[in-house]
Amino acid sequence: MNPEEIEHRLIKAEENIEDLFGRTNRFNQEMATVIAKLDNMLVTLGELKATVTLLQNRPVEKWDKLIFAIIGAAGSALVSYLLK
Repeated sequence: MNPEEIEHRLIKAEENIEDLFGRTNRFNQEMATVIAKLDNMLVTLGELKATVTLLQNRPVEKWDKLIFAIIGAAGSALVSYLLK
């Protein structure tokens, strides 16, 4: 190989390496964006799970209040009947 051929191949290799680094950097930036979006999705999912759990427990709390109110009313009625 003559020196001009070697120089041409070296220049071409440098261009290819520069292109490869550019693609790698773009890929890294895109991956960082995807990771940030996934992190946000995980946070949102956690909030949604907490909200669903709260909503599932709400009817139970209302039934508990109703049962305690009925027991309290029955107890009051029994005490007032016994004191009469």
